[in-house]
This record gives sequence, C-alpha cells and structure tokens, in this order.
Amino acid sequence: MTKRQEAKKEKASSAGPKWFNMPTATLTEEAKRDLHIIKLRNVLDRKRFYKKDNNKALPKFFQFGTVIEHSSEFYSSRINKKDRKSTLVEEVLSDDKSKEYFKRKFNEIQEVKSSGGKDYAKNRFKGYKKAKGKGKGKKN
Repeated sequence: MTKRQEAKKEKASSAGPKWFNMPTATLTEEAKRDLHIIKLRNVLDRKRFYKKDNNKALPKFFQFGTVIEHSSEFYSSRINKKDRKSTLVEEVLSDDKSKEYFKRKFNEIQEVKSSGGKDYAKNRFKGYKKAKGKGKGKKN
C-alpha cells in the first residue's frame, strides 16, 4: 500500500489527531437507544433550551463515559451503586418525575387524537393544499 492509501484508511478509522484519534464506535442496540435519547434531550428537560440537531444520521465517532465523583462527595452528592443504571434509557425511565411527565403528556396527546369529530379532522387537514386541475377523471 502507498502512504496515501494508508493515511486515507487511518483517517476513516479514527476522528483524527485533533480528537485524539478517537476510533469509530460499534453501534449496538443500547448505543442506538442512548444516542436517540440524547437527540431528544429537549423533551427530557423542558425548561432548558437546546439547539436543534439537524443531523438525522447517527454519529460515526462517539464515546460514552462514566462520571466519577470526588472522594469528598461521598456523603453529599453520591449515587448509590444500586441506584446507578447502565444506560441512559434506564436512567431516564427510573426517574419518577420524568415518568409522570411522559405519561401525562402521552395521555393528553391520546385524548386529543382520539376525540375525533369534525373539528379534529378539519384542523388536521388544514395545512394541506388541494391539487388544482389534477383529478381522477381529467387527462393532461
């Protein structure tokens, strides 16, 4: 292999020297779920503003880490081992406040959608525009 081919192969397998040669990550189902939760983080904390993420594709380079507390925080702000979760999804679903909020919002949406009726259909199709001059019976 030439030097150029080697450099190209190395560039594809890592994020580069500015990112400390972070390797490409393997996408497991857990990782996909965690990345999806991170994309939807504005739903998790509704009082905090996050910029819109325009990337629809999952990132090629990423790493997950663990927060390690300082030894002086042993009694003040430590999370017990049994309360720690292995993934972000488990952590979010174990929180009672967020679970309550998600359930309430889900029920509100279901109530609106299942109400049916004329007004619901009218509002739902309000944004659609009718096609002019193109119908089933006409030929162009």
